[in-house]
Amino acid sequence: MASIITSVKDLITSIFEVIFSVFKSILDTVYQLLMAFVNFFASIPKMLQQMVKGSLEAAGGVGSFIASNIVVIAFIALGGYGYLAYQRRQGRSVQAGSKKLN
Repeated sequence: MASIITSVKDLITSIFEVIFSVFKSILDTVYQLLMAFVNFFASIPKMLQQMVKGSLEAAGGVGSFIASNIVVIAFIALGGYGYLAYQRRQGRSVQAGSKKLN
Protein backbone atom coordinates (compact mmCIF):
# COMPACT_ATOMS: atom_id res chain seq x y z
CA MET A 1 0.00 0.00 0.00
CA ALA A 2 2.83 2.39 0.80
CA SER A 3 4.37 1.80 -2.60
CA ILE A 4 1.11 2.76 -4.33
CA ILE A 5 0.95 6.01 -2.35
CA THR A 6 4.62 6.72 -3.14
CA SER A 7 4.03 6.01 -6.81
CA VAL A 8 1.00 8.32 -6.97
CA LYS A 9 2.98 10.99 -5.10
CA ASP A 10 5.87 10.64 -7.57
CA LEU A 11 3.42 10.78 -10.51
CA ILE A 12 1.83 13.99 -9.23
CA THR A 13 5.25 15.48 -8.52
CA SER A 14 6.40 14.61 -12.03
CA ILE A 15 3.29 16.14 -13.59
CA PHE A 16 3.85 19.40 -11.67
CA GLU A 17 7.54 19.38 -12.64
CA VAL A 18 6.60 19.01 -16.30
CA ILE A 19 4.06 21.83 -16.06
CA PHE A 20 6.52 24.13 -14.28
CA SER A 21 9.33 23.31 -16.68
CA VAL A 22 7.06 24.14 -19.64
CA PHE A 23 6.16 27.49 -18.04
CA LYS A 24 9.81 28.13 -17.19
CA SER A 25 10.82 27.38 -20.78
CA ILE A 26 8.14 29.72 -22.11
CA LEU A 27 9.20 32.50 -19.74
CA ASP A 28 12.89 31.99 -20.61
CA THR A 29 12.05 32.17 -24.31
CA VAL A 30 10.05 35.37 -23.85
CA TYR A 31 12.87 36.84 -21.75
CA GLN A 32 15.49 35.96 -24.37
CA LEU A 33 13.37 37.47 -27.15
CA LEU A 34 12.89 40.62 -25.08
CA MET A 35 16.63 40.85 -24.42
CA ALA A 36 17.39 40.34 -28.12
CA PHE A 37 14.95 43.14 -28.97
CA VAL A 38 16.50 45.48 -26.39
CA ASN A 39 20.06 44.61 -27.46
CA PHE A 40 19.16 45.24 -31.10
CA PHE A 41 18.04 48.80 -30.39
CA ALA A 42 20.87 49.38 -27.91
CA SER A 43 23.43 48.36 -30.53
CA ILE A 44 22.24 50.92 -33.11
CA PRO A 45 23.99 53.90 -31.40
CA LYS A 46 27.13 51.80 -30.98
CA MET A 47 27.06 50.91 -34.67
CA LEU A 48 26.62 54.56 -35.67
CA GLN A 49 29.48 55.56 -33.36
CA GLN A 50 31.78 52.96 -34.91
CA MET A 51 30.75 54.04 -38.42
CA VAL A 52 31.50 57.71 -37.70
CA LYS A 53 34.78 56.79 -36.01
CA GLY A 54 35.86 54.67 -38.99
CA SER A 55 34.88 57.38 -41.46
CA LEU A 56 36.85 60.00 -39.55
CA GLU A 57 39.87 57.72 -39.34
CA ALA A 58 39.70 57.12 -43.10
CA ALA A 59 39.30 60.84 -43.78
CA GLY A 60 42.23 61.55 -41.46
CA GLY A 61 44.34 59.06 -43.38
CA VAL A 62 43.41 60.64 -46.70
CA GLY A 63 43.94 64.12 -45.22
CA SER A 64 47.43 63.26 -43.97
CA PHE A 65 48.24 61.73 -47.38
CA ILE A 66 47.16 64.92 -49.17
CA ALA A 67 49.00 67.11 -46.64
CA SER A 68 52.21 65.14 -47.09
CA ASN A 69 51.88 65.44 -50.89
CA ILE A 70 51.37 69.19 -50.56
CA VAL A 71 54.55 69.39 -48.48
CA VAL A 72 56.50 67.40 -51.08
CA ILE A 73 55.17 69.57 -53.92
CA ALA A 74 56.06 72.72 -51.92
CA PHE A 75 59.64 71.45 -51.46
CA ILE A 76 59.94 70.75 -55.19
CA ALA A 77 58.58 74.22 -56.05
CA LEU A 78 60.91 75.82 -53.51
CA GLY A 79 63.85 73.96 -55.01
CA GLY A 80 62.88 75.08 -58.53
CA TYR A 81 62.53 78.67 -57.41
CA GLY A 82 65.89 78.47 -55.63
CA TYR A 83 67.51 77.06 -58.77
CA LEU A 84 66.09 79.86 -60.93
CA ALA A 85 67.19 82.50 -58.42
CA TYR A 86 70.68 81.00 -58.30
CA GLN A 87 70.91 80.96 -62.09
CA ARG A 88 69.86 84.63 -62.27
CA ARG A 89 72.43 85.66 -59.66
CA GLN A 90 75.11 83.94 -61.71
CA GLY A 91 74.10 86.00 -64.73
CA ARG A 92 72.89 83.02 -66.76
CA SER A 93 69.49 83.04 -68.34
CA VAL A 94 67.29 79.99 -67.89
CA GLN A 95 65.81 78.58 -71.04
CA ALA A 96 63.02 76.12 -71.54
CA GLY A 97 63.22 74.96 -75.13
CA SER A 98 63.68 78.11 -77.20
CA LYS A 99 62.05 80.48 -74.68
CA LYS A 100 63.92 82.51 -72.11
CA LEU A 101 62.42 82.38 -68.61
CA ASN A 102 64.27 85.48 -67.27
